[in-house]
Amino acid sequence: MDSTTDLIVAPATAPQPAARSIVRLAGDGLSGVLRQLFLSADGSPLQLPDLQQPAQLINVAFHPEALGSVWGKLPVAVLFWPGPAGPLGAPVAEVQLPGSASLQAAFVQEACRLGARLARGGEFSLRSFLAGKIDLLQAEAVVAVIDARTPQELSQALDRMAGGVGRSVEDLREYLLDLVADIEAAIDFADDLAPDAVPVPDTTQDAITPKIQHVCRQLDRVTHQLAGRDSGGQGGLPRVVLAGAPNIGKSSLFNHLVGRDAALVENASGTTRDWIAGELRDTAGIVSCLLVDLAGIGGLYESGDWLVAERDVSAAADRVAREEIQRADVIVACHDSDSDPLITVVDSTTAECIHVITRADRQQAEKKMAGPQEWILTSVKAGVGVEKLRQRILEIVSSLDRATPATIRLRAGLESARESLVQAEKSMTGCDGLPSDEALLAVLLRHAIDALGEVTGAVVGTDILDRVFSRHCIGK
Repeated sequence: MDSTTDLIVAPATAPQPAARSIVRLAGDGLSGVLRQLFLSADGSPLQLPDLQQPAQLINVAFHPEALGSVWGKLPVAVLFWPGPAGPLGAPVAEVQLPGSASLQAAFVQEACRLGARLARGGEFSLRSFLAGKIDLLQAEAVVAVIDARTPQELSQALDRMAGGVGRSVEDLREYLLDLVADIEAAIDFADDLAPDAVPVPDTTQDAITPKIQHVCRQLDRVTHQLAGRDSGGQGGLPRVVLAGAPNIGKSSLFNHLVGRDAALVENASGTTRDWIAGELRDTAGIVSCLLVDLAGIGGLYESGDWLVAERDVSAAADRVAREEIQRADVIVACHDSDSDPLITVVDSTTAECIHVITRADRQQAEKKMAGPQEWILTSVKAGVGVEKLRQRILEIVSSLDRATPATIRLRAGLESARESLVQAEKSMTGCDGLPSDEALLAVLLRHAIDALGEVTGAVVGTDILDRVFSRHCIGK
């Protein structure tokens, strides 16, 4: 593992046209490198706030012995956190440059020449986590923010970044730590000291059981919130994509399913160049999923005939469509009744797949029906099969588990903690209201504490850290 104090640099915004681009730097020697990169806006040596001062936004100019000799005077600002109060628990700078990919790349290269190294994916987030500025759930939410493709997904991810669930879990963990401390104090001192010499915590069943039950109720509340958050609703709808070769009737089918002409329909390959989304509603009018019409993908199947059609679709549209397939919860694999039998359909994802014959009013649909898959024949023109497809989509969507990797860990941690608490409560069965084994009670409560700690990252192995932060992109 790299040092957590190395001076690192990375772009924090994509290298594309924009008003501003941001580059982050953090680590030992940051102040010295900034003074080599910049002068104050008036041309004097750069003055940075000391450790006792708050973050400051400083207008600067490129140093003439660095980028200034090539790029001249440009409007540049540095947002500088001088010390442990910052987002990484150490000095960090966000350099705000004019939005030029070439300038951004040149700045990163110059910082590396002066002693920084390019940050690895997730390294800034990892340092923030190790400094206690974010918990593991918030770190995972960073990935969700980056991956968000709709306002609903972004809103849900930002809510997770706010850390409400993580704080609730950590508060319960702290509560249990205090409880275990009381129990262990009673074990250590009850037999050695007179009752009036040192106040010994009350560890009777009447005192301990209500506290355990309180934590169980709070865990149930968090679990209920989690279930509501991942059930779909307004936060994050399941994504159902219509995928297939170009010009086989996907857009017509999409328009019919969403009930409006959202997608352009033309009898020509490549009409859909990017994905188009619409809400699919159930019979009660409730939005159940997000239906996505993708650009045609010739390489989706192994049949060489489809590669010819792919030539009319831009490489960018093809790449975006393939990315959407990988993100889909359900794939509606569309096959044209006029084409040769397909050898394989999407097999690189774990998403549920519905096989559909489009334009089944044409003559050769029957030959597609071989194989173990269930095929649905549809024809928008003849009004055949579309409602059957709608019901099949809704049926699959209703059975989906929308849990993210962070949610899966959270569920597992809550369930493990609650089970340990149940066992701890059962151990309170001794005579005269005393536990049969206070040491066993403390061990069971510590199991619950560890389970909650694994959720927030207070107790976590390197394998979990690798899985979480390896999914972050550079600069985050």
